[in-house]
Amino acid sequence: MANKWLSHVKKTMKTMKSKGSYKKGDGLKKVIMEAKKTYKKHGGGEDGDSSSEDEKPVVPLGGKKKSRKTRRRRQH
Repeated sequence: MANKWLSHVKKTMKTMKSKGSYKKGDGLKKVIMEAKKTYKKHGGGEDGDSSSEDEKPVVPLGGKKKSRKTRRRRQH
């Protein structure tokens, strides 16, 4: 399965090309900024019917990655 964000960016570029708002050589930044406006993260299933009020939104588990307090030494 392809990455959903990348497939969305490719789809956005295709639609921009068909509209004429993107030409080859304009740069990827323009496409990414446009794709950012329309991308919606999906919580898991492809059901599409997530309008029930009883369900809580899915919150990803995890958190900040803890940083190392001391530097690792290079081994020679």
